[in-house]
Amino acid sequence: MPSIEFSFPAHGGDIERIAMRYGVNAMELLDFSVNVNPCGAPPAVLELLADRDALARALASYPDRDAAPLKRALSERYNVPRGAIVVANGSAALIDAALRSLAPTCCLVPVPAFSEYRRAIVASGHTWKPIALASAEDFRLDVRRTIDELLRVRPGVLILTNPHNPSGALCKREPLLEIVRAASAVQCMLLLDEAFIDYAPRESLAAEAVNFDNLIVLRSLTKFYGMPAMRVGYAVATPQIVRNVEALLPSWPVSTIALNAAVLAISDPLFEKKSLAGNAASKNDFVRSLREIGVRVVPSAANFLLLELPDSWGARELVCERLVRSWGIVVRDCGDYDGLADRNFVRVGIKTSKNNERIVQAFRSISKKGE
Repeated sequence: MPSIEFSFPAHGGDIERIAMRYGVNAMELLDFSVNVNPCGAPPAVLELLADRDALARALASYPDRDAAPLKRALSERYNVPRGAIVVANGSAALIDAALRSLAPTCCLVPVPAFSEYRRAIVASGHTWKPIALASAEDFRLDVRRTIDELLRVRPGVLILTNPHNPSGALCKREPLLEIVRAASAVQCMLLLDEAFIDYAPRESLAAEAVNFDNLIVLRSLTKFYGMPAMRVGYAVATPQIVRNVEALLPSWPVSTIALNAAVLAISDPLFEKKSLAGNAASKNDFVRSLREIGVRVVPSAANFLLLELPDSWGARELVCERLVRSWGIVVRDCGDYDGLADRNFVRVGIKTSKNNERIVQAFRSISKKGE
């Protein structure tokens, strides 16, 4: 029988595969590879899932093809016209549909970047053109350089992430709007992925998207609201762009349960405040502890941290393996990110203080053995 080849997945959260690789129980692993809110889903969502009658009705109902209840809630919540909103089965589905709605062209992408961009670019017939972000600058977007590249390359598409993944670097609204205008001048469509903007909501360009015919803003409704299994996201753009993207989506892109859960999630301001406050407090303590043991922590505006481990600890792959085998901890090995393969970078989600301390203890143990 041929052997099965394993490698760390291109996405975080693939616990079953990692458990199989190392022969451990997936239920016993602590997963730092995902960037999901440690608070879990909002109480109203959990109540919905616990209501057998409501769940039975949802299971027996076809979803609203237009996702009207969710579009209405999003329109009221973010002051965006309903016709400027498209809902789909997660932001990855929207990336696919948005790229397929455009004629094949050159796509400019700052790297390192979310692996779905390259996959979707290639699958839709576009050409991938990376532009390297500098590690010495903590992978912050260089606005002037980005605009210079737009003018020089004149790509048909530019994909940006704010906050950036995997670093968490944040770009402010006004510099981003400069890029939008520069892209418009060279007839370039800007896909702006705001999957983690809930942690810096004032910097969102979602409300601005209706004013530009070259801007699509992508948003996730699962990471911040602690329900990635639901697979629901949305995009904001001009009504014409929305119609073009919707035409490439399935007739029922999101389940009834996911739609209902998303409406309840975005209607809970107390959950948002609690999540933001908890993330800020946990992050501050976590960062301080990591730096005390010699780990480089890239400044992050999101709910995850990009870490560069000391070379004295050994190869990145071996550290990741040791974390699983000895500590039952999974981190995101960043070796498959463009520009990070030859460095000891890993990404970790921010969890509860208790769980954050557990990985700090693991790193501290590895640090002492590497001295």
